[in-house]
Amino acid sequence: MSKFLKRSQSVLGWLWKHTAAGIAVVAIVAALVIGYQIGKPAPEPSSEVVESGHDHGEAEPSEPQLYTCSMHPSVRLPDPDAKCPICFMDLIPVTDDGGEGSELRVTMSESAAALSKIETAPVGRFFPTAEVRLYGKVTYDETSVARLTAYFPGRIERLFVNYLGVPVAQNDHMAEVYSPDLIAAFEEFRQAKAASENSTATSDLVRSATRDTLSAAREKLRLVGITPEQITAVEDGSFDADRLTIFAPIGGVVTHLAVREGDYVQTGAPIATIADLSRLWLDMEAYESQLPMLRWGQRVTFTVEAHPGETFEGRISFIEPLVDERTRTAAVRVAVENPERRLKPGMFASAVVRTRVAADGAVISNELAGRWVSPMHPTVVKDGPGQCDICGMDMVPAESLGVVGDSTSIEEPLVIPRSAVLFTGTRSVVYVEIPDAEKPTYEGRAVVLGPRAGEFYIVRDGLNRNDSVVVNGAFRIDSAMQIAAKPSMMTPGGGGGGNPHAAHGGMPDGAMPEMPSRVPVPNSFVFALKPVYAAYLDAQEALAADDLGGFVQAAIDIKTALGFVEEAGLVGDPLAEWRRAAARLRVEDAITSIDTARARFERMSEGVIALQRRFGHRGSETWNLAHCPMAFDNKGADWLQRGTQINNPYFGDQMLRCGDIREVFPPLDTVPSADAHEGHSND
Repeated sequence: MSKFLKRSQSVLGWLWKHTAAGIAVVAIVAALVIGYQIGKPAPEPSSEVVESGHDHGEAEPSEPQLYTCSMHPSVRLPDPDAKCPICFMDLIPVTDDGGEGSELRVTMSESAAALSKIETAPVGRFFPTAEVRLYGKVTYDETSVARLTAYFPGRIERLFVNYLGVPVAQNDHMAEVYSPDLIAAFEEFRQAKAASENSTATSDLVRSATRDTLSAAREKLRLVGITPEQITAVEDGSFDADRLTIFAPIGGVVTHLAVREGDYVQTGAPIATIADLSRLWLDMEAYESQLPMLRWGQRVTFTVEAHPGETFEGRISFIEPLVDERTRTAAVRVAVENPERRLKPGMFASAVVRTRVAADGAVISNELAGRWVSPMHPTVVKDGPGQCDICGMDMVPAESLGVVGDSTSIEEPLVIPRSAVLFTGTRSVVYVEIPDAEKPTYEGRAVVLGPRAGEFYIVRDGLNRNDSVVVNGAFRIDSAMQIAAKPSMMTPGGGGGGNPHAAHGGMPDGAMPEMPSRVPVPNSFVFALKPVYAAYLDAQEALAADDLGGFVQAAIDIKTALGFVEEAGLVGDPLAEWRRAAARLRVEDAITSIDTARARFERMSEGVIALQRRFGHRGSETWNLAHCPMAFDNKGADWLQRGTQINNPYFGDQMLRCGDIREVFPPLDTVPSADAHEGHSND
């Protein structure tokens, strides 16, 4: 019995051991089957279902939705609430819109277009009005200046006008002169007079000779400046003095006095200068780019500091036919009436010429049609023929001077707002809205621009009358083009796709931008620019740090440094380039806010970048040209900085890293390395 029990226990143990292992194996297999059924992908819908249209719901996206920055397309994040790590802007969805169709077009969703705040405006056809701003100085009207000189040798016995600025009227006495030669001429005239009166009993030949002698003596007195009244007094014997009074030829102000009482003057020696200040000139300089906007006879308005808030007027009376080769400017003269003598020679003036503009320049108005004008004084305008009230010249029809035109014979140009144009340096690009599209669709076009007229540009080629151009949000559309790897503003060949170097003109990796050519200038001049560059970089770093006081001090340092730069050795274009850049760098007005400082800094940057491209710099530092496309309401602005990490002076701490490096400027005699150029800063 005991053996049976032992055998039974062993059998039961064997069964339990092998049964538990089997159960465990079965459980593991079951778990694997259940896991596979749960985790396997859903079956693809059959082609029959797709073709029949029995789709009862939208398919889930195979990839997660990504979001990008409209200004930095290289940024792609899955979080819709995230901010751009470069400029801290809100992100927009990455869509596949625009992937098909024309490579110059991009399609956006309604929400993306609304988020980008895209605005359009139709292409106009009209004559826009341009404002040409000029600066100059009020001076004398040289046609209203008289110089009193000695017609005969003599001594100044008495000087009635003995200081500058004294006003005189026409025929006022100026001085008394004693001249032995003049006394002899008087006596000669008296003798000729007596001989003529006593020649009645002589022959006709003698009488004719004596009359001729009398006429010659009288003419001699007239030619030496003796007035008809004085000649009559000498002739009738009422003048019996040894001094002769000299009178003022015109009324005005004595501007120059060359003699004092007791001086002895020779024939032709200057005595005094009188200027009539009722008519003045405003002398200005116009750059050659401004000359197409100027015409003879145009009305000019200007202001002077002596009379703030008051506007004066004149007309262009002369435009120099030659351009100065050094300054690239031409003289422009404005004739100004000054009856109340409120304007004074020497005053500085700021002038504005407003003109309607066609494709090839200013539109000649018909304001003077049928009128008669003086060729010398355009302010003298009459309704009929006659003589000029100032110089006595014959008036001529305005049509003969080319100052009257028929605007109806000139076709009105195509005009677009200035904000619609994206500039790349060599190209001008606009985005045109495609009409009747299901979704907002825009097409990029390269345009040929004419002159700028205020807030408008004249379009010579690239657009049609019925087009609508994007005037706000064009940069965001351009970013969408880059994301879609299509031709855009800075990548005309396409291939943007978020490549940070695509914004630099599509340069291949490691390629350096071509450095502008420089002209040889004296080393002393280039070394003298070092304090100017240093002060400018201090100004840039101060604005990046929101330090208004530091910028003001740097602006003062720039002005001081400019005063120590010698122009010796500069001629022609280099001299003109230096003077234009120095004018941009010099801050004359008071800076009281950080916004004003940043607006002024843009002009300073234009000047210092022009200097860098033209002349370069000495030292060991490599400087970088950076660009922020969002500055000044998406107009964009450049600046020069040390280092490759973006330090945006136009936004400061608000968007310190917004921007990208466009060019590098190594010091002179240094070959730049291929890795010195970087794209967007991602710090």
